[in-house]
Amino acid sequence: MGSKARLAKDIAPKINELIDKNNIDTYIEPFVGGANMIEHIDCKKRIGSDNNEYLIEMWKSIQNGWEPPEKLTKEEYEDIRDNKEKYNKEIVSIAGFCATYNSKWFGGYAGIVKTKIDTYRNYYDEAIRNILKQKNKLIDVNFMSVDYKYFSNYKNCFIYCDPPYQGTTQYGTCKDFDYDKFWNWVRDMSRNNIVLVSEYNAPDDFAIVFEKTLTTTLDKNSRKKDTEKLYSCKQAS
Repeated sequence: MGSKARLAKDIAPKINELIDKNNIDTYIEPFVGGANMIEHIDCKKRIGSDNNEYLIEMWKSIQNGWEPPEKLTKEEYEDIRDNKEKYNKEIVSIAGFCATYNSKWFGGYAGIVKTKIDTYRNYYDEAIRNILKQKNKLIDVNFMSVDYKYFSNYKNCFIYCDPPYQGTTQYGTCKDFDYDKFWNWVRDMSRNNIVLVSEYNAPDDFAIVFEKTLTTTLDKNSRKKDTEKLYSCKQAS
């Protein structure tokens, strides 16, 4: 949910070109999520942050050689969901994102699902394999569990933001996301950094620098088309 895996091939080259052109040595993703963008970025220093502490602990554990369990039953999933304090944070993250449909944080156990064409998909197995494929591309990323405002004093960096999209389903630590504060922060940061934001819509003082329409899967029975856009603040152009 919200993954940039399908857009990385379009957006990452643009980011890498700007990083190289402007001699930038620090790349920051304040909403790193599934790390589908940062794994493709070429920069001396890469910082991936998220305010979901379970997610960040998972990425740190993966970096250190930890491998998630090959299977996770519905009973195990439900116990982890209801008793997070009993488990290591990386296990909670695996259950919350990988054993649920479309990576929605504890959005219901997915497991093995029969598709409309009478085949079967093991969503947990697919998610784990995808995470392990990313491992070697994330070895030197500095993963941090902080809010985006932590970076407010940073300068001369490239900042790519993929926040929870306004008007879409929110979960976990994103339920009370303040969009006005976020866009004001982007405006401020754009004075001394290159900042790009992925969203469906943005305030009038932001310009679209890239857009692409994709089919988004909401659950096993629901799909819709949305136009993903990449924005920059006009004042910084």
